[in-house]
Parts: sequence; C-alpha cells; structure tokens
Amino acid sequence: MFDFITVPFGYVIRFFYNLTDNYLFAILLFALVMEILLTPLAIKQQKNQIKQAKLQPKVMAIRKKYAGRTDQATQQKMQQETMEMYQRENFNPASGCGTLIIQLPIIMILYNVITKPLSYISNIPKAQITALKDFITGATESGGLGVALDVKNAEIEIINYVRNNVSLMDQFVEKAPALEGAVLPNFTVMGLDLSMTPMPSLNPFNWLVIIPIITFIVMIASQKLMQRYSFQSPETQQAQQGCSMKVMQWSMPLLSVFIEFGLASAIGVYWIFRNIITVIQKIIISKLMPLPKFTEEDYKEAERQANMSNKQRKRESSGKFVRSLHHIDDEEYIERHKEDLAALEEASQPAVKKEVKNTPDTEGKTDSKDAPAPIKNDEKGSYKKK
Repeated sequence: MFDFITVPFGYVIRFFYNLTDNYLFAILLFALVMEILLTPLAIKQQKNQIKQAKLQPKVMAIRKKYAGRTDQATQQKMQQETMEMYQRENFNPASGCGTLIIQLPIIMILYNVITKPLSYISNIPKAQITALKDFITGATESGGLGVALDVKNAEIEIINYVRNNVSLMDQFVEKAPALEGAVLPNFTVMGLDLSMTPMPSLNPFNWLVIIPIITFIVMIASQKLMQRYSFQSPETQQAQQGCSMKVMQWSMPLLSVFIEFGLASAIGVYWIFRNIITVIQKIIISKLMPLPKFTEEDYKEAERQANMSNKQRKRESSGKFVRSLHHIDDEEYIERHKEDLAALEEASQPAVKKEVKNTPDTEGKTDSKDAPAPIKNDEKGSYKKK
C-alpha cells in the first residue's frame, strides 16, 4: 500500500550498500541523509525556540503578576493572558514539533525495508519471491529443499540461505530470474547479524542485546544534551522538577529498548545513529543561531507592559494618544493633557477690559485698540432710518 514511499527508501539503502559494501555503514549514511533532509525542520524549530525565548520576560512578568495565588481561577487567568500574549506576538508553542512527529513514519518505513530486503533492497518482484520461497520450503520429493523459514523474517532468511548456498544459485535463478545480478546485502557486521532480533538468550549468549543497551545510554545522554542547548520555558522547568516528568525521561528510553527486542537489530542501530547525529546537528544550529539573553531592565520593561491595558498597548504601538469615545478614559486623558487643557481654558475665558489711566497725555483720548470701529458708509443709512 505504501510502496510509493518505501521503494525510494530501499533505493537509498541499496545505493549506500553498494557504495560501502557494509550494512552498518549503509544504515549510518541513511540516518545522516534523513537528518540532512530534516534540517529545514530543525532550523524552524530553533527559530521557534528563539522566538519563545524572546517572549520569556513577558511570560515571567505575567507569572509574577499572579505570584502566590494558586487557586484554579487565577491559574486559568494566568494561562489565558499568556496565550493572548502569544497570539499578539504571532507565536505558536506547538509549531516546532514537526521533527518529532515525522520520525515515527521514518521508523515504520525503515522497518519495512529492513524486514523485506528482497522486495525493497534487492528489488525482486513479489511473484518471484513467492516462487523462491515455495522452492526453499517445499518438500524434497516435489523438487523443493524442505528448509523451514521464519514467516516474519522470511525474506531475510531467504537472502541468508541463498548467500550460504551459492552452489544452488542456478536453481534459485530459475525460480526467481531477477536474482541474477541483484544486490543481496550481507547483514552480518563484526559477527553480529543485524537482521536478527536481539532477544536475550543464555546459551549461547546473544551479543545483539548490546545494541538495546547502547540505545538506552545514548538516548539518556542525548536528552541531557538536547535540554542544555534547547530553550526551557518556565512551565517546562517546573514540570522537570516533578516526579512525573522524571519518570517520562526514563520511561521513553526504556520503552524504546523494549520495542527493539522485537525488531531487527538494524532498527536499533539506526536509532543510535539518529540520536547522535541529531545532537550534533542541534549543537551546530545552536551555535549559528544562539538563544537570546536578557538583562534586568528587559524584565522590568516586560513587567510594565504586562500591567498595561489593551488600550495602552495600542496607543504605544501606534506612537500617539488616541482618546476613547467612552468616559472611562476621561481621568487618564486629563492627566496626560493637563497642560494643553489649562491653556485652552485660559484662552476661552472672557477678556477683561484694561483700565485706562487719565494722564496729561491720554486725558480726553481713547486708545486706538479700545476705540469703536468706524461706521461704514453703507451703514449710515440704516442708522438714519432708525
């Protein structure tokens, strides 16, 4: 059903196997290519963390505003104000989770490629795989070889059987002509068959159990390093102090180890390489795009803005005072414009006539400013009529 996705993955692994002639290195190069392709998502995630870090002072100011109040209504109000602030800043806390979400489909596709190498690495048609399987498992009397195969890992065991019985290659090619010239990967690396599951056994000891153990150690170490180079919000820091988060930090690696015991060891190898490469990628991106740092003044400014009303924020963002049509802003308006209002009130007061002192020079004279305006010629007639 998902061959249109799985087939390209098989081509990639086959290319790297032909390039290195080593199954372990092929998986390493595959993990490296996957992380390179996911680099844009990693950069987006880093930008998202930078933006979240820039909002840290505002988040801390909101939390300080409601400090000491643990009732449910106050906590909901604090969360509401935080989300409103995120919306004003066009920030989505969940926008950096793409890398984590896409890893699960990659694991599932890789599992199909590894457990069905004849189909996706050797590129043998399904009809020929069925014929080859029937020939190997068939009764000797009917021309078959009578070899028992594990149904779950049939394709892997067919490849191992064909590689170990080269003298029968003509009969194999007769049943499956596509085998001639096909790539049949060797799953054994340093004595470990990466196509097998690392189920523990006492006699003989299965050295494949080392792979889940290494996976567990690498996952714990990578978690610590990723936290060091990632932004930790106050909520995250508080949650990490709790018992439930500490349990999650240990339970996820343990769950991965448990899953690995039921899968081919190559999946565990990929998991190890992927965690190491992801940490290296994170360190490089963090050096190129570092998280911001803040001073005490930044936090004080954030506290001032946290205590502002929406109207005040709008006024500051526009750069000018906008008076509301409602009387609720009258006191604030008067306080901010008291000098202009005082000048306006003084200008609107009725003019007081100045007293004219009768001095020898001014006695019997009228100041030109206080003298009545002369009557115009066209107005004289109107006075006479009266």
